[in-house]
Formats: sequence, structure tokens, C-alpha cells
Amino acid sequence: MSTKDKKELKILCPICGGEECINKSTVNLYLSTVESFFRYKKDNSDRSCERYPTVGDIGECVKTSKRIWLCPNCKKPFEANYKSGETTIQCPNCNSTLSIPASHRTLC
Repeated sequence: MSTKDKKELKILCPICGGEECINKSTVNLYLSTVESFFRYKKDNSDRSCERYPTVGDIGECVKTSKRIWLCPNCKKPFEANYKSGETTIQCPNCNSTLSIPASHRTLC
């Protein structure tokens, strides 16, 4: 992602519509680091983290405290929607399969 694209990317909270819920520097860092996944992914791997990109945790709604994730494929945010024990989810915007980070797979 070029510097120009990063500055033009305007992402609103999918829950309340606010701009303050999204951490812009986290979005930029996530999108630049996930680029390497697409170069090295292993389509035939048994491990979901090698086949599918990890969803980006980019903020928290200031009104509801719900976590906000970002799809690296369509670059649209959505409310975190994982189920305990699952390793992948579908993006509600583009329906692509995404890997859930290990730290988000269990609820305390």
C-alpha cells in the first residue's frame, strides 16, 4: 500500500459510524504487514494461519466497547464476530475467509 493510499483510506466504525473508534496507525501498520502474507501463503496447508490472512484488530467502538476488525481483502471494518473454538471467520462484507489470531480464539 502506497503512502498516498494510506492517507486517503477513511474508515468509519461499523457499529456507531464514528471515526474515533478506529486506530489509524494500527490500520496502516496492519495493512503493510499483511502484504507479506499474500506473498508467502500456502494454499495447500492444513493450518488455517498459513492458508488465510489474519484479520486485523483495529479498534474498539467508543459507544459499545465492541472490538472492530478489518478485512485485508476488501479493507472494510466489521464488528468482531468470532465463536469460541473457531480458527476462521467469514468477512461479512466480501465473504472471504480470514484466520482469527490465536490470542482472540478463547474468551477469558
